[in-house]
Amino acid sequence: MYDTMPEQEMKETVAETLHEESKKQSIFLEPTSTPFVILFLWSLLVSILSVANPLLTNFATNLQSQNLYAGWAMAQGQIIYRNIYGTSGLLYYLMNWAGSLFMGSMLFVGLQFLALFFAGIYLFKIVYQLTAVKNTSIKILSLFYCLTLALGWGGLYSSIFAFPFVFGSLYFLMGYVTGEASDRGFIGFGALGALMFMIDPVTSLVFYLVTFLALLVYNIWAKKKARGLYQLLAILVGFSLVFYPLGYYTVLNGSFGLAISQILYPWDSLHFSGQHLLYNGLLYGGLIIGLGIVVTWVRSFSLPTNSLERFLQLFSFLASLFLVVFVFFLPDRGVFQLLPILPFFMVLVSMWLGKQSFHRGGRHSRVQKSSSAFGTYITKNAFLPLLAMIYLIGFPFVNQYVLSTGETSERISAANYIKSKSKNTDKIYAWDTTAALYQASGRLSAVPILTPSLYQGTDENQMSLVNSLKETTPTYILVNNQVSLLQDIKKQLKENYQQTDLKLNHFKLYKLK
Repeated sequence: MYDTMPEQEMKETVAETLHEESKKQSIFLEPTSTPFVILFLWSLLVSILSVANPLLTNFATNLQSQNLYAGWAMAQGQIIYRNIYGTSGLLYYLMNWAGSLFMGSMLFVGLQFLALFFAGIYLFKIVYQLTAVKNTSIKILSLFYCLTLALGWGGLYSSIFAFPFVFGSLYFLMGYVTGEASDRGFIGFGALGALMFMIDPVTSLVFYLVTFLALLVYNIWAKKKARGLYQLLAILVGFSLVFYPLGYYTVLNGSFGLAISQILYPWDSLHFSGQHLLYNGLLYGGLIIGLGIVVTWVRSFSLPTNSLERFLQLFSFLASLFLVVFVFFLPDRGVFQLLPILPFFMVLVSMWLGKQSFHRGGRHSRVQKSSSAFGTYITKNAFLPLLAMIYLIGFPFVNQYVLSTGETSERISAANYIKSKSKNTDKIYAWDTTAALYQASGRLSAVPILTPSLYQGTDENQMSLVNSLKETTPTYILVNNQVSLLQDIKKQLKENYQQTDLKLNHFKLYKLK
C-alpha cells in the first residue's frame, strides 16, 4: 500500500525536520499559508465587543470613556494635549479623531479591527517559526486574541493599536538574527519604532530600550561590534523620517511642550511607596500568576536551543519583566495596564508550547497533540488562566449591574438635565469615575483633565486641576458621592455654586450662581 499521508501533514513533517536541523543553527522556515479567515473572525469578535458599540458603552472604564471623549471633542475642534489631557501618542489620537467623524466611533472600531488583523498576521509568522506546526500556531494565535479580549475588555486602548508594529518589529529582529535581514533594514525598523511611539509611547520606549540591550549582547556574542553603531544610526534615521513630520503637528498648534509633558506622565507618576502598592500587588500579582506569566518566565530559561531562541527568550523576558515592574509602581490602576506585556508573553508561550507539541510523539500523533496546545497552557497552570479570564470578562458586568447599580441611570438623568438647561457653548465638569457625562450631555469639558480619578499621580496635575476649575468656572459640576472632594473644590462649590433641584442618590449636581 502507498503512503496516503495528507498534504498538510506532509508539509508539517518537512517543517519539523527543518525545525530539528535548526536546533543547532538558526534558519528561517519556509512560510506556510496564513489562516486569514481565523484572523478575520477573531479580530471582528474583539472589535465588535468594543465600548464604542452603543450596547456596551456603559461598560467603559475611565480611560476608555476619556478615549471616546477625545475623538468626539477633537471632531468639534478641540486640540489634543491642549484642551484634552492624554498620555497616548499623537497618531493614536489622530486615528481617534478620524474614526469619530463618521457613525460615532464605529470607524475607530474599524481601525482597531485592522490593527488586530495585521497583528495576528505577524504573530502567526513568529509563532510558526518557533513551533513549525500550523495547528499549534493557530491555537496560540487564538490564545492571543482571548487574552487581548480579557485584559483589554472593550478595546480602544492605544496598546492594542501598537500591536502590529510590535510584532512587525519582532519579526524583523528574528530575520536579522537568522541572517534574513540586512543592516539596511534597520531604517525601516526605526520607522516602525516611530509609529509605535506615536501610538503607545510607553510600549515603544520599553521595546527600544530592550532592543538596545539585546542587540548589544547579541552583536558582542556574534562578534559584530562595529555593525552595532551602524544599526543605531540607521534606526535613528528611520525614526526621524516618521517622527518629525508627524510631530510637527504639535508645533503648529502650540501643544508640543504639553505633549511631551503628558507623554512622560507615566514615568513622572511612578510612586515607590504608598497604599497603591498593596492594591497593585494584589491585582497584578494575582494576574501574572493566574495567567501563567510567572510559570512561563521560569520555563523560558530551559527552552532556547539556538541563537534565535536565545535572543527571543532574553528579549521577551526582559521586556515583560520590565513592564510588570513598571505598572506595579503606577498609581493609576487597571488590568489594561498589562496589555503591553502580551506580545512578549506570546513569544515565550510559543517557545514553551511549541516544544511541548514537538516532543510529544511521532508524525502520526502530531495533529492530535498539537490541538491540545491551548489545553496544555490551561492545565500546566492548574486551570488558573481559565479562572483569570472568567474574572476579567465577568468583572465589568458585576461592576455595572451590582457594584455600581443606579449610577448609570442617574448619570444619564444628570446629562439630560444639563442638556435641557444649558447652552451648546456652556462647559461642564464631571467630578466622577468616568467621563461619560460629556458626550451624554453634548457638552465639552471645562478643563483638560476630564475626571479627578485619573492622571492625578503627580502634584503638578493635582494643582493644575484645582487651578483650572477656579479659572474656567464650569456652568455645571456633577459630583459623584464616592469620589472625595478636595478642600479647594469644596470651597469653590460653596462660594460659587448652588445645588440644583434634580433629585439624585449617587450624585449632586451643582450650577454656577
